[in-house]
Amino acid sequence: MKKSLIALAVASAIPALAQAQTSVTLTGILKTGLDAVSVKNAGTTGNMLALTDGSSRFIIAGSEDLGGGLRATFQIDTRFRPDEGKSAAASLSAIADGATWVGLAGGFGQLRLGRMDQHYIYGVDEHSSRATPLTHWNVSLLSYINQTAIARGSRTDNLIRWDSRVMGGFSAGFGYSTAAISASGGGTYDGCASAPSLTTTSPSCGLGALAKGDSIAANLGYAAGPLRAGVSFWNAYNEPKTVKHASVRGWAGYNFGIVDIGLTVDQSSLTAAGATNGTQGAKTERMAWSVPVKAAVGPGTLLFTYTVAQDAKVAGTTASNTGAKYMVIGYDYALSKRTSIGASYAKLDNASGAAYAPFTGTSLANQPALTAGQDLTSFYVGLRHAF
Repeated sequence: MKKSLIALAVASAIPALAQAQTSVTLTGILKTGLDAVSVKNAGTTGNMLALTDGSSRFIIAGSEDLGGGLRATFQIDTRFRPDEGKSAAASLSAIADGATWVGLAGGFGQLRLGRMDQHYIYGVDEHSSRATPLTHWNVSLLSYINQTAIARGSRTDNLIRWDSRVMGGFSAGFGYSTAAISASGGGTYDGCASAPSLTTTSPSCGLGALAKGDSIAANLGYAAGPLRAGVSFWNAYNEPKTVKHASVRGWAGYNFGIVDIGLTVDQSSLTAAGATNGTQGAKTERMAWSVPVKAAVGPGTLLFTYTVAQDAKVAGTTASNTGAKYMVIGYDYALSKRTSIGASYAKLDNASGAAYAPFTGTSLANQPALTAGQDLTSFYVGLRHAF
């Protein structure tokens, strides 16, 4: 009788133990291709041929049912470069250098703590999720003022983020970062030799990095049936609050069946540190827009994007010849549900005072950094496999 009671107690506990276990999955992407690049103008011409990475990664993710509709969630996203067999960038750790977080999810939505993408990823084309390259992504213009990143042009560090559940097609999100980028050391600007500036692009000291500092992001979106639309805001300061970084982006798109057309408009500004310590200087503003088009053509998908960054305004005055245009046409062909091949051609035209460059061109794709007035063309053929 006693043994029967023990056996019954163990049997009744098994479902509870199984429920409490964490479900863990391993997924990832390998994406690389051959890129032929030509740079000209501004007194410089040159050609290069390189095998380039497209932000390959492996992701360990999981969740645990805590009961009452509450779940614990986590993700560890590690980027690597199959073209060179190393981590994504020397400045990043070998693991967890992608979107990495721990959180809770339930009826309230999802609350996460860690490092995540926000703002810069909204209203963009599909080159990041296709076999075509990241360098041809319209983020190249939408998320930059010349070569200064908006919303870091990547993931936000030290982030507390809440995302709502989707209700009637509507969704919302809010993020607060206690330090938009990690920095250490003493000094007035957290280890930087001088105040952040428009011309400094160092990961720890440039205006795009915001020299540590805090940031706020918020977004509202709608997606139901063929229609999608949304708006996103980003606002950030450096640590002594002498540099302000602000952006608002709106987007809309409609799927007509065979053809899908979208429009994204981005208004961003950078307020530089003043000549006197503790003061703000001139404000640089830039408007950009992009029209991504996707169409089913034959057995694959045709991707076309036309993006324009208008001339910037500095302290309210237009800075002539500081705009750029980026035209991209590509084709993605699925060999299976997991494997696809892609080909894409891009043409970037910088005005004489502009230095826009392909997204991740120098960090992942082995491309040279562009100087003011240089134009670039790129032809890419690549392979993508998801597992």
